[in-house]
Amino acid sequence: MCKIALVITAPRFPVVLKIGHAHGGLGKVKVDNINDFQDMASVVAVANTYCTVEPYIDSKYDIHVQKIGNNYKAFMRKSISGCWKTNTGSAMLEQISMPERYRSWIDEVSDLFGGLDICALEVVVGKDGREFIIEVNDSALTLLGDSQEEDRRHIADLVASRMQAICRPRTPPSEEPVPPPVGPRGILGSLTSLTHSETPPPSASDHPSLSSVGRRDSQASQSSTVSSSGPSTGRLPDPPPRPFQRQGSQQQSTTEDTEDTMKNLRKTFAGIFGDM
Repeated sequence: MCKIALVITAPRFPVVLKIGHAHGGLGKVKVDNINDFQDMASVVAVANTYCTVEPYIDSKYDIHVQKIGNNYKAFMRKSISGCWKTNTGSAMLEQISMPERYRSWIDEVSDLFGGLDICALEVVVGKDGREFIIEVNDSALTLLGDSQEEDRRHIADLVASRMQAICRPRTPPSEEPVPPPVGPRGILGSLTSLTHSETPPPSASDHPSLSSVGRRDSQASQSSTVSSSGPSTGRLPDPPPRPFQRQGSQQQSTTEDTEDTMKNLRKTFAGIFGDM
């Protein structure tokens, strides 16, 4: 209402009165004189919303500039229906080359709002050649022309790349890498090496040598000699231990005993029955 009061005190007609946050040519009225302006003020009073007043620009066409990531485009839109609103009714749309000033304007708009990846602005070009920025949009921009499908792909690729860069889960630094799987032969080899490493190799002390056996026999014979020379206890003395002999000598003595026994038997039979 403050702007309305300002216009009443210092009218510059015609003006454009915009009601609320409508877009696409809706909620906009061209006011040519003070009487029409007062009528519109009564309408705004019961609308329960805000309003803005802007100077009217006798436009020749308007420019739509858009930025999607690193892709820039500019479209010229010119009304052919005779309506003062260039974005309503029948209009001719044409994609034009991107001047450097349009690129710098939309980059400034992106930086003003923290670095927008997707944004657009509307420029009205008057019949005198002056250019006026009348609207700025963020990602709620309108896609125009035959390149709408291409623009949608650019938006999808931009969103996917940002999600991969920002939403990717981070690996904690303390987590150790998982060892690669081991094949069956590798598992058997590791078990075999573990078994051999836990079982100590047999030492020389586990297998008594011949000298140690002989030493034990000599110690046993000495102990039996000492016990036999002691006082008599009414028991018979223990038989002397048999000396240790090798396996070959034992077999030889056994053979000699057998031959002596056969000779004795022959002599005995010869004495009884005579020579055979």
